[in-house]
Amino acid sequence: MQSHLTRRVFRAIINNEPLHFSRCHRHQLLHTISPARVRPWVPVLHVPRRTLFAFSLNPTTETGEGQPATLSSEKGLQPMTDLKRSLEDKSRAPPNHTLTKAFQLFFATRVENPGIINLFQARLLSITWRHLKAQQEELDDREYQDVFSVENLERMLFVLSEAECLPESRATILKIARYAYAELCADHGFGPNSVSRPALLVYINLLSSNGCPAEARNTIIKFGGRFRGAKPSPWLTVMKGFAMDDDKRQLRNIVRDMEKYSLTFDQASHEELINLLIEQGQFKAVQTAYECPITGDFDPGMVNKKVVIVEPSVATKKAVVKYAILNSEIEWAGPIFHSLPREPLSEIVGITLLWEAAQGSNASSLAEKVKSWIASDPQVKDALTIADLNSVIQYANASQRPELAPGFVRLAEQWGLVPDQRTHLLQLESYIQAGAVEQTLEMLEQRVDIGLLPSENLPLCNKLIAMLCLSKQRNALFQRISSLLDPLFQDNVRLDPTTVAALTRMLLYRHDWEAISELLRPRLGTYDDEGKGVVRNVITDFILDSSQKDEDVWDVYELFKLAFPQTAVSVRTEIMCSFFERKRSDLAVLVFGHMRQAEDPRRRPKPDTYARCFQGIARNSDATNLELVHNMLKLDLEVNLNTRIQNGLMLAYAACEMPEKSMEIFRQILQSDEGPSQKTIGIFFKVCEKHHNGAQEAIKMLEKIKKVGLELDRRLFTGYIEAVAAQCEFDLATTGIDKMQAESGVPPTSTTIGLFYNAIPYQYWKDQVEEWAVQKYPELWAHLATMERSEHEDGLKFDGIDNEIWV
Repeated sequence: MQSHLTRRVFRAIINNEPLHFSRCHRHQLLHTISPARVRPWVPVLHVPRRTLFAFSLNPTTETGEGQPATLSSEKGLQPMTDLKRSLEDKSRAPPNHTLTKAFQLFFATRVENPGIINLFQARLLSITWRHLKAQQEELDDREYQDVFSVENLERMLFVLSEAECLPESRATILKIARYAYAELCADHGFGPNSVSRPALLVYINLLSSNGCPAEARNTIIKFGGRFRGAKPSPWLTVMKGFAMDDDKRQLRNIVRDMEKYSLTFDQASHEELINLLIEQGQFKAVQTAYECPITGDFDPGMVNKKVVIVEPSVATKKAVVKYAILNSEIEWAGPIFHSLPREPLSEIVGITLLWEAAQGSNASSLAEKVKSWIASDPQVKDALTIADLNSVIQYANASQRPELAPGFVRLAEQWGLVPDQRTHLLQLESYIQAGAVEQTLEMLEQRVDIGLLPSENLPLCNKLIAMLCLSKQRNALFQRISSLLDPLFQDNVRLDPTTVAALTRMLLYRHDWEAISELLRPRLGTYDDEGKGVVRNVITDFILDSSQKDEDVWDVYELFKLAFPQTAVSVRTEIMCSFFERKRSDLAVLVFGHMRQAEDPRRRPKPDTYARCFQGIARNSDATNLELVHNMLKLDLEVNLNTRIQNGLMLAYAACEMPEKSMEIFRQILQSDEGPSQKTIGIFFKVCEKHHNGAQEAIKMLEKIKKVGLELDRRLFTGYIEAVAAQCEFDLATTGIDKMQAESGVPPTSTTIGLFYNAIPYQYWKDQVEEWAVQKYPELWAHLATMERSEHEDGLKFDGIDNEIWV
């Protein structure tokens, strides 16, 4: 049975590319059934159960019988994707009316919820714009209006400005914005530069927020007269951009530029800029902006009307100190805090309370301090608010000390304050940090409105879901987790990668591939490489989990292969080796083959991959796949044949009962520029175990090692013992063990005797080894006798004793 998990499906998952199925039901979107060559198909009885997604898609959004709904993030993408492919293969492009409508639909759909624009989508937009621009003279009025009308151009700028642009898509997004801006500034019969002020403000914000504040400043200078009275001032937007770039010199230049237009960067403007940056979560930018000089009013008494430099306002100082404390930058905040006016204390009691908590005061210490403050200034009691106490609880959570939060919460009753919803949310966060599931659930039931949680504190909602998914009680809490997720999915709320990773992990161990597909499809394409990596690592861990069934792991691997095409070769190699560990070399070699088929040369096998593949084939004695991979190596012009790869080939051919071939490869190593390594010699002894002239070859190699002065360590010497033992050379093996101390510098151990016993064939000879060891090395044998032995084709062997050579 063919797997529904096709490359087309996961291209959509990765890029938010639209899906179209002819007769594939929504709940059959991602059944990952392995191909027939891997395992036989077994019919599965579907038992109705509560899945992660309790709600159903609105029937009106269906695209036809049995077809999945098109996500809002997919609207308009399909025709643009078709255009991209037609340009690549030089085929007929979609009609202009189809492309103009798709382009217009993409932006119109995102006005209410701009969402995220990834690199794939940005490139489609850029390609489509350039194509339509080249076709501009051939468009009819309706087609022209869909793309080049002022309304659509301004809509483009708005969506691009409000959407979250992933770092890798930023340059392309800016390019598209410049296209729209240039079109708005062009002369369409009303003169050039007739662009509206709202569009200019949006464009300036887009440039400043995406690393181009200098270009935004030039736009302000070009259209200076258009911005009189604009709130917030576009100058502040540009300053925000330079602060995010940590460009102090340009910030000072902006202040001087503002003076040219009779504008001042006063305390109010400074406070507004700081608040903008705090909302952005940019601490370094806050530091940079805080240190920017502030100008006061012109001094009318001075002839030159020199500008007076003033300090930041008290409100700004308090906001900055609080933000610094919550970001563990207490040392930097110290001078600012101490510069606050000390009288009256009631004016700064809130920030002082937070400062004391940051200095290590616990709940009882704070209670004593507040008591003393009230004694000296009774107004402190009325000035203290629940918001001030909330800041202290927030600090406990921010500093990862949730054990302090309960004590701080109890201070509310002592000070006559009434906890608000913010207090309850902070208390909930402390329970989540502590992993206290029972208290978390109790808080959810009694104090926190679940329906308001996503809108009031989405980061906390993410932490809550992740904590429940990772708890030991996750199976019992599955219904609760599902009920939390339902409204988030219905409202298309964006989840953090860590939350999606936790959900994915839970669903993996529930073997709910269908739910995983519905979880990932609209989200994976909205994350940057780091975010995708968090989700990918969870899936990789499941694949590497040896406790899972081969069939389930292969199903998940197929999902992994198509969902994460950019995965490094090192990770894919670990997955390949995990299948060798499972004794499924057939699947391991399929993984290797997928690497060989990668379009990107960086994703193809490296010398280490080949070496580890041959190592795995040797452990599985898989002659069929050995020949297959060896042929791949011969055809691979990108990989240089080094000693490590040839070591792997030697080992693999020996394990597959082809010692002559191994000897041939050994001679090739001897003639190579790199030459043999110490591991090559160890593998040579392994080959001697099965070679028709193995005993003589092993003896000659031992003599050569002594002659050239090569270090004869325990592993090599034991390899020699195994080689002669495997050839039933009992006397040579026992003599070697007796001389081991003298020739290698290390005495024999119980492992040495055990390897001798395991290597020699036939039970008769094994009994001879036991009789000899009891007499010659009684203590070593006594230790061996406590170990388990299992039956093999050529007699008993000690379990857990091995001298495996790694290439």
